[in-house]
Amino acid sequence: METTKRRTALGQGLDALIPLHEPVESVDREHRIMHISADSLLPNPYQPRRSFAEESLIELSESIRERGVIQPLIVRSVGEDRYEIVAGERRWRAAKIAGFTVVPVIVRQVSDSESLEIALIENLQREDLNPLDTAEAYDTLIKKFSYTHEDLAKRIGTDRSNVTNYLRLLKLPDPIKDQLRQDLITMGHARTLLAVDHLPTQLQLSGKVVKRKLSVRELERIVQNYKNRKENDDDAAPRKAPHLVDLENSLSRLLATRVVVKTRNDESGKLEVHFHSKEELERLLEMLGYSENFS
Repeated sequence: METTKRRTALGQGLDALIPLHEPVESVDREHRIMHISADSLLPNPYQPRRSFAEESLIELSESIRERGVIQPLIVRSVGEDRYEIVAGERRWRAAKIAGFTVVPVIVRQVSDSESLEIALIENLQREDLNPLDTAEAYDTLIKKFSYTHEDLAKRIGTDRSNVTNYLRLLKLPDPIKDQLRQDLITMGHARTLLAVDHLPTQLQLSGKVVKRKLSVRELERIVQNYKNRKENDDDAAPRKAPHLVDLENSLSRLLATRVVVKTRNDESGKLEVHFHSKEELERLLEMLGYSENFS
């Protein structure tokens, strides 16, 4: 019965899981607002948000400087006079920027699982969590707490397909993940690139998206044309040797750009390393131990 109540609360959101608006007069320790040193607080190790936009933090700090920290942080005790933030890390960071040495908190007893779930839900409700941060948080829940996709969907109040779509982003190569985290491409771009099963081509196309500022629809057309050409090429020509495909993929990962290996019957050939800007060329040359200034 308790499990059912917990799942329903998680699906409804943060306030249903850890009520924040009960009157202070209900003075048991779990609901009492305390004021403690900001330096006694530690960040949540399960915090799904990997980065906090400096401009946004400064704006919040200015509001806190004027009005104070209106909503208490939710924390849990992790030792004598030490507390770990369960929800409200952004408020804590902004309060410190504003020069506050004391912040309001509510101390709760929550498990590692609940701490991660609460941190995720709080950030999801802000609707600006990076898709990759969301995917990695989902992956942590699944691996650390043995949830199935269906279980996780119920716990956070979303569709199973939504969970699966986010988790698929983790299959992208690191350079494309970085572009997604930096908002150079959108989740729509990333999902379209997942339809390409050739790593060097994935990297080439993501570079085009960034350089030409392609829309998702434009990228979808390019990917469809690529797949059509690939089907025709597969029918007309022998497939590249598997060990060469593996080599291309390994070199593409190593150099974070598209690499193509071409061979001839006499075992000669050429190695193509692609770049899309002077900066990228300089980066590749530096990796190869050669320095050149193109400015």
